Amino acid sequence: MGDRAVSQRVSTDVPAGAAPGSRSWAVDVSAYASGDAKLIQAETAGCAPTVVPGESYDVSVDYTSTTDRNALTVFAHTARGWQYLTDLKTLPTSSEWTTATARIEKIPEGVDRISFGVSLAGNGQLRTTNYSLRPVEQEPPPVAGAPELVGRWDVLETELPIRAIHTTLLHDGRLLLIAGSGNDGNLFAAGTFRAVVWDPVTNDFTEIPVPYDMFCAGHVTLPDGKVLLAGGTAAFPEEDQGPNTFKGSDQSYYFDPADDSFHRTADMTGAHWYPSLTKLGNGDVWAAGGLDEKAEGTVLTELFDTSTMSWLPQNAVPQTWSFWGTYPHMFLLDDGTMFYTGAHTFGNGLPGTGASLYDWTTARIWDVPGLREKDLRDQAGSVFIGPAQDQRIMIVGGGNTDGNIPATNLVDIIDLNEPTPAYEPGPTLPGPGKAYVNLVNLPDRTVLAANGAQYNRTGDVFSAALYDPEANSWSSIDPDPVGRNYHSSSILLPDGRVAVFGSNPADNSFDFRISVYSPPYLFQGERPQLTRAPERAGYGDVVELGVSGEVVSASLMAPMSATHQTDTNARLVDLPIAGEGAARTAQIPDNPNLLPPGPYMLTVLDADGVPSEAKWVWIS
Repeated sequence: MGDRAVSQRVSTDVPAGAAPGSRSWAVDVSAYASGDAKLIQAETAGCAPTVVPGESYDVSVDYTSTTDRNALTVFAHTARGWQYLTDLKTLPTSSEWTTATARIEKIPEGVDRISFGVSLAGNGQLRTTNYSLRPVEQEPPPVAGAPELVGRWDVLETELPIRAIHTTLLHDGRLLLIAGSGNDGNLFAAGTFRAVVWDPVTNDFTEIPVPYDMFCAGHVTLPDGKVLLAGGTAAFPEEDQGPNTFKGSDQSYYFDPADDSFHRTADMTGAHWYPSLTKLGNGDVWAAGGLDEKAEGTVLTELFDTSTMSWLPQNAVPQTWSFWGTYPHMFLLDDGTMFYTGAHTFGNGLPGTGASLYDWTTARIWDVPGLREKDLRDQAGSVFIGPAQDQRIMIVGGGNTDGNIPATNLVDIIDLNEPTPAYEPGPTLPGPGKAYVNLVNLPDRTVLAANGAQYNRTGDVFSAALYDPEANSWSSIDPDPVGRNYHSSSILLPDGRVAVFGSNPADNSFDFRISVYSPPYLFQGERPQLTRAPERAGYGDVVELGVSGEVVSASLMAPMSATHQTDTNARLVDLPIAGEGAARTAQIPDNPNLLPPGPYMLTVLDADGVPSEAKWVWIS
């Protein structure tokens, strides 16, 4: 179908190393106006391969093309005959033979055969050969291994005294755990709002008076180590309203670890339920997203001035008048702009490609291509991978709680140092697809992915894996023994362990158990030590370090402040080191956008990839 001129022929031009007698098929399109030309397998039995519904398949085909108007196209056969199924990806121009690969995720019910190949929708010449279809091997359940290979999970005997939904690591090593009403309408009606501070060393909990319902607020660590809280819950849904029609609050407080108390700031300009807070290079805080006082999506962008500890008026903040969704994953980049990864909470992604570059200073937004399944990124995980200097971000999994359809295990990675950045497929997360994925940067520069569920607050997935950015691969590990979904969170501790809290399934119960993951590096012999480090450092400073062990690198890690699989301020920043033996020097980056001011955990890493315990350093 379409208006174009097409000629086809067999060609002897094939990839180097092809089997003797191999041929390719060439098609030339000219006078193109509409339609396409397809080089796909014949749709006859014995040629178009058989497939099994529910199974996934990797496809590949070698091609050359003089144009970029190509797509890797799939047709499916059912009892009703053949029909178009999908375009798996677009393919660039390639003068040399190139292998195009993609994955067909979960063959639909009723499909017994597929035909795939390359379609050309424009003037140009396309050649293809060497078609391949292979079933995706199901990831076997993790085999219990030695802790030096897979780490170890422990479930503490002590349980949480509250529904810990908002978790922040304080600069003294304790954790601020906030419930507010804890998603309990009865507690909201009674005005019972709670928070505690937990000391993971002594295992003590300190009750903190809470002045309003901070349930579903946004939060971030400020340059002075206080924790800013903004927005939250002004009203629960009425009986005749939907489950996600909470009314937002405009209140704002900060928590001061020096006196274990909340202190009020000026109110936000507007109300926000589920806002994201991202710290900027000057220490101020950008905020947007969530529902307003009418339980409608707010389009208001806000800015917190840390010098006055107050929110700026609306006309002092560049406004996009765009709804960013609820808890949008918005990361600060090294040039001061931001990247919205496409991960969020509740329902479909944003219109367009689902991911965006955003200059908050001019209120300009640009779509970024390549994100797969943008409407299955509800409560996905997002994280910088490797040092933040690499400007690479990964999005993992996600679902769609509004549609309650099975979650995905797709992983996409973007290199934001590229002149025209775009998501590229990454290695699929081992195991079934899942939302509610807790991602944590570890000091050995790997990423822990744990917890999650296939459906809206149900169908817990017991799987976990470690991602290695250098190898671009996952390694399965034993899962958290506790099933965790909605309102779960993970926090890296200064000693290198990870504490995991909460789960609030569909019956609105809550799991008060605390899991602690000890990564493999804690079982690989003597750890290097950081014997001396400065308490404070400035941008561009060269600082002196005392170390023991065969130290090869150093890094600073931001203390995590997580809720709803969202921590847009988490990052690991590389510190170039010099010297030998016990005396080393490290240089602090001179770019505050890489390293916004505040407290950081400084660690050193030895040649075996084992990190030291952290020491706190204030960057300003």
